[in-house]
Amino acid sequence: MEAGPGAALRRLWHRAYYRCACLGWRLVLALGARARIEGLGNLPRGGPYILVCNHISHFDPPTLASLLWRKHAWVVALDMYGHPLAAWFFRGIESIPVDREGADRRAARQILRRLRRGEPVGIFPEAGIRSGGSSVLGGVPFDDTVGGLAQVAGVPVVPAVILGTDKLYCRSGWRRNTAVFVRVGEPIGPDLGRGEITRSAEAAVRSLAEAVRREHGLSEDDMPMTAQERWRREKEAAGGR
Repeated sequence: MEAGPGAALRRLWHRAYYRCACLGWRLVLALGARARIEGLGNLPRGGPYILVCNHISHFDPPTLASLLWRKHAWVVALDMYGHPLAAWFFRGIESIPVDREGADRRAARQILRRLRRGEPVGIFPEAGIRSGGSSVLGGVPFDDTVGGLAQVAGVPVVPAVILGTDKLYCRSGWRRNTAVFVRVGEPIGPDLGRGEITRSAEAAVRSLAEAVRREHGLSEDDMPMTAQERWRREKEAAGGR
């Protein structure tokens, strides 16, 4: 780990930058969405862990980050770094780039390094935005890399689910004060086998989604859809008026 006044100043700058980015997104959300987080007490208050969540829109990472009190090292697809401004932003929040085309050992090493430094790491194990039958909520399994990383680092995996952010692809989603739900589940210990850790995380994410759907009376229209499906429905609704 880096030491000295220069390293301390860089860490302070990155933390401040991260907090400002989270505050900025909370202000944006407040313009047209009601974001709530449940189960926050399940998050460890200190030490490293791996937060895993389903991925339904581009709004998921900033929403999750802004609702959690601790700075997380978010794993971000390498292609998101394509634009210089985007690359500058992601470096500013100290995200971890990962190549989704295959096993990225460099990213795995960075994740383990952050965990050993005591930082929580946020991962969307679906390797992209997913909904319906192509998503973990539809039965698609996570990659066992999640369990492997937790096992090697000796840290718990904390499951979470997010619902509602896909509605923000539409203008109507912002006008209707859309409800966005995030629920955090209980940590899954690293003493299990890598496959068992991963399967337990999958089951927990699905169970959390079902609990949110049932307790808040969500309809099928509230469940995740692609941006294209949201746009199509909005267009049809506009044509019917």
